[in-house]
Amino acid sequence: MTEKEEYCIPADSGSPVIRFIAGSSKWLFLLAVFGTALIAIFLFVLGFIVTLFTMIEAMLHPQGDLQTLKTLMSVFIEVIDVFLVATVFYIIALGLYELFIAKAPLPGWLKICDLDDLKEKLLGLVIIALAVVILGETLTWDGTSDILSLGIATAAGIAAISGYIWVRH
Repeated sequence: MTEKEEYCIPADSGSPVIRFIAGSSKWLFLLAVFGTALIAIFLFVLGFIVTLFTMIEAMLHPQGDLQTLKTLMSVFIEVIDVFLVATVFYIIALGLYELFIAKAPLPGWLKICDLDDLKEKLLGLVIIALAVVILGETLTWDGTSDILSLGIATAAGIAAISGYIWVRH
């Protein structure tokens, strides 16, 4: 058993008062779990509705030019970004549940033993979301705006997050 796995095993030590306070605070975290899960559900539904309406609009008023196709692809990439953000909220809800309420039957890649695990999962998804944003901007770039600054800022953000994750390991 690795040190991390041993750390994930709950300890039975501690005073009864602290155990009572910790047990009672589960209800507060349950509010955070439900609130975060509701945000995730709302974003998933909203993304689905936008997808549905965009597809219906594209089928009812088809246009054969390349610019319209690029705009349509950009909308879908933005919807994917909404789904990714919803996924972040969902993983945060699962992580808070796993950390503060009870163990959940999660897949191995989503195992969360401490707040650092939760931060790592979140930061990985932030990197993906940043990449999706720059992809969407690149697709609809008309040559007049300064996309280089956005690209450099996005790359710097991704590099900083990647560096943080690398140092933590």
